[in-house]
Amino acid sequence: MREILRRGSGTLLFSNPQGVLLHDTGSGAYFMSARSEDVLDKMLPGIPERPELLVGHEKWYLDRLKGQFGFERADFCVQSAWMEETPPDLPDFDGELRFLGPEWAETVYHAYSHAFGGVAYIRGAIERGMLGLFADGALAGFVGFHDEGAIGMLEVLPPYRRRGYGEVLLRAAVRLAMKQKKYPFGQIFDGNTASLALQRKMGMTVSEERLFWLTRE
Repeated sequence: MREILRRGSGTLLFSNPQGVLLHDTGSGAYFMSARSEDVLDKMLPGIPERPELLVGHEKWYLDRLKGQFGFERADFCVQSAWMEETPPDLPDFDGELRFLGPEWAETVYHAYSHAFGGVAYIRGAIERGMLGLFADGALAGFVGFHDEGAIGMLEVLPPYRRRGYGEVLLRAAVRLAMKQKKYPFGQIFDGNTASLALQRKMGMTVSEERLFWLTRE
């Protein structure tokens, strides 16, 4: 939430020592943290009747949000962040990194194993700055940034796995975020053990607390 406010894409709707509610104009998501029922009661009127995305940092009010706003799907994740003051080194690798242009949107959408939001979402990620890793003249993998600023959409295509390209892409994304004066952070959803192992191997700090995303897709 701090990154959303820092880069000016969020509107603070409620804030006191016990809770925060903000709206991210980029993703359309409402982000919230509440430590008591009283605070929750005060902030919920700031959310429209049918939001498309809602992110909560405490599980105790999950069922209430699902019931009040009609959500059926909840996905849990931990957060990771590069906490060092200097960016990570980029190791030598067999290939090259370059920004992808809009002509790659269809290819990336169909190659991404967790695709959502359609080709239009991938086009938006490309506009924000999506890196492609090319090996032997072909696209071997890619990484980008979600609407709210999180590093994501990291994928290495099957023929190019087990070459260390996933770590190269993650390191490159962290370096790019820091170059652009952004917080280098990501989210790892439950069950994505490969991503969790990669983040820890690289030295990212992983939160113990889990947050949840409520979506309609």
